[in-house]
Amino acid sequence: MKLRRSLAAVAVLAVGIGAAACSSDPATESATTGNPAASGQGWPRTVTDETGSVTIEHKPERIVSTSVTLTGSLLALDAPLIGTGAQRPSDVTDENGLFTQWADIAAERGVETLYQGEPNVEKITAADPDLIFVSATGGDSAVDQVDTLRQIAPVVVLRYDDKSWQDLSGRIAAAIGAEEQAEALVAKFDRQLDDAKSALGDKVAAANPVNVPAYNSPEESRMFTAESAQGILLERLGFSLADLPADISRADKGVMTGRKDVVPVGQENLPRAVPGNTTFIVIGDAADAERFLADPTLQQTPSVEKKQVIGLGKDSFRLDYYSASNLIDRVTNAVR
Repeated sequence: MKLRRSLAAVAVLAVGIGAAACSSDPATESATTGNPAASGQGWPRTVTDETGSVTIEHKPERIVSTSVTLTGSLLALDAPLIGTGAQRPSDVTDENGLFTQWADIAAERGVETLYQGEPNVEKITAADPDLIFVSATGGDSAVDQVDTLRQIAPVVVLRYDDKSWQDLSGRIAAAIGAEEQAEALVAKFDRQLDDAKSALGDKVAAANPVNVPAYNSPEESRMFTAESAQGILLERLGFSLADLPADISRADKGVMTGRKDVVPVGQENLPRAVPGNTTFIVIGDAADAERFLADPTLQQTPSVEKKQVIGLGKDSFRLDYYSASNLIDRVTNAVR
């Protein structure tokens, strides 16, 4: 499949470009000469990240993630993850601040929660990692501590806000030698998606077009566009997103300026922003769907009139393999 070929290309590119630029060692030179190491199997290897390039001498055995978002992708690749940063507990996490979609898996594998909130360099040092992952952006970024962390172990800095979880998995796989696992993971997800699309069948046509808001508060919501991870996934299932009115899509985005995946919408414009027959609420459960249905300002909208409002789950904001799989199951079970 096209997506699988894309993932393989990302993994090889991440290894190949850095290797060609940085080393004359046979193990890294081979990344551009057709040697078996070109598929990402050789060590040491040099990978590209948001800071340039990083050389990793040996296959990592003790990985620490300072980003709770990257942690999900590491777990899905069965990486040797020993510790992770976490966020403050909320309705999208367990009591340790780990995302609910994979918190049980982390516990089963003995992954230690090193800290919640601000990075704790002492705890990271005590974990004795041989590779550290850092997010370049987002509320779980430790990018300001990269220089300090590099004194502990090699650091790979990645962005997750401009990549699909498949692309992100490819970049992580290139750094840890998990290319085969990444290929298998994407193939498994593709099968789930194809099965769901078949199960939905003609129900998709009746549901279209759809709205994808995060129904946050009376003051402001966010509309997820066809360029968002959620929009892309729904379109792969056969749904089409309703077009936003031009004045809403072109309005000042404030702190979200430059982003193409979401558009902020004030309460006064929300009825015009949800013209579709079905509304899928991001970071929403059944209670949020009921709240949307009861909103007096939305009573004349098609999805409320048809009572086709569906919560995608509290874990549907930052999509990794686990939450994307959960989203597919919820949509398949909910669309009638």
